Amino acid sequence: MDFKNAIKSSMKPMVEDIAALCRINSVEAEEKPGMPFGEGVAEALDAALKLGESMGFKTENFDNYVGHIEFGEGEEMVGILGHVDVVPAGDGWNTDPWGGVITEKEIIGRGTLDDKGPIVACLYAMKILKDLNVPLSRRVRVILGTNEETDWRCMNYYINEVKPERPTVAFSPDSNFPVTYAEMGLLQYTLTRKISETIEIEGGSAFNSVPSSAKVVLDASLEEALAKAIAESAESAAYETEAKDGKIVLLAHGVGAHAAHLYDGKNAISLMMDVLGKLPLTGELKEVVDFYNEHFGLCMYGEKMDVACSDEACGPLTLNIGKIYVEGDKLVIGCDSRIPVAYTIESIEEKVQAKIAGTGYEYEKISTERPLYVPKDSELVQTLMAAYAKVTGDYESQPASSGGATYSRAIDNCVAFGCLLPDQVDTMHQANESLEIEKLEIWLEILVEAIYQLAK
Repeated sequence: MDFKNAIKSSMKPMVEDIAALCRINSVEAEEKPGMPFGEGVAEALDAALKLGESMGFKTENFDNYVGHIEFGEGEEMVGILGHVDVVPAGDGWNTDPWGGVITEKEIIGRGTLDDKGPIVACLYAMKILKDLNVPLSRRVRVILGTNEETDWRCMNYYINEVKPERPTVAFSPDSNFPVTYAEMGLLQYTLTRKISETIEIEGGSAFNSVPSSAKVVLDASLEEALAKAIAESAESAAYETEAKDGKIVLLAHGVGAHAAHLYDGKNAISLMMDVLGKLPLTGELKEVVDFYNEHFGLCMYGEKMDVACSDEACGPLTLNIGKIYVEGDKLVIGCDSRIPVAYTIESIEEKVQAKIAGTGYEYEKISTERPLYVPKDSELVQTLMAAYAKVTGDYESQPASSGGATYSRAIDNCVAFGCLLPDQVDTMHQANESLEIEKLEIWLEILVEAIYQLAK
């Protein structure tokens, strides 16, 4: 069917609705009555559900953990799994990260790519099918989670407490086009040690983001050695120092990226530790720096932690240090590993715990997600690939694997599909996250075709 005219007329309101949803700061926050993940997340879920209602769809809110937006008839159902929560804004923005800024060419704001823009695009795709009275044999249901960026308690509540009807087929618009058929296992954990001395060190804001900044306060006596270490560093431009209150503050500037693509970033914590390792430190700060450089350093693939591994479907394991901070009398390092599907999460846990034995650090598992694998030749993958190719003319791209963790792994017969195009700049989890409007139009065309093919 030809949907082009309907797509063209949908562009302006869709852009405005994406921007409006991105103006809501929906970073997970302190729980409040009836708001398990804070006010902002609850507000974003409510706004998305109201948008669905305005389009004539049925909606339902499950205690602000999950929401449904549905249309159509039929015993079977196509599921679309997305989320309204976002990662913290972080530093380095040229505009207000919660401004939902619309320019001639793009929408700028946290969530435009991950995952508010794709959600709204899916709703408009459904609206086009509804308004054109396209005959479908399956219902279409958007399932909206609320803490995808942290520990998925929303989805656990949905599956175990709500016990919903499961989709016959499903996709999550929370990755890349064309299709992600395999997703690596996810293991997030902390390494914690007690400290008795004053250590002022911090960096990063989320396990699943490559930190773009890190900071440590040093004794003024280290000023000369620090200047020498920075001058000799291959990354000298990444560092800045400031004299403050009789101390020296070292700032390290990296490049933010999603932990699923950490090779696109530069870890500011690791850069900071690299320079600190060249200084004549003493006491517990020296112990922390030595531990970090011995177990992590500038590596991305877990070589120093003895967890490096790889498989044909997914490639190598990745290890991102997403956070470091002091809390009371404890220093905490937050780690995020993406594990190839041929290896178990438990086997990696065992290796980590064996590696840190006797170091004074304690291991605590924060979150895990099982891997995903749907065969390339499955009907679901082939249908989505055909929809993508029909719209784009790209018959060369193949289904891919990813280190990303999408809701696809929460249910059976589900894969990640979109919305980042092969030639689209990926600013997810980074400063100045943005969505090019011309790419959004292609998104919408692909999504209309895909939903039609799955639901017809």
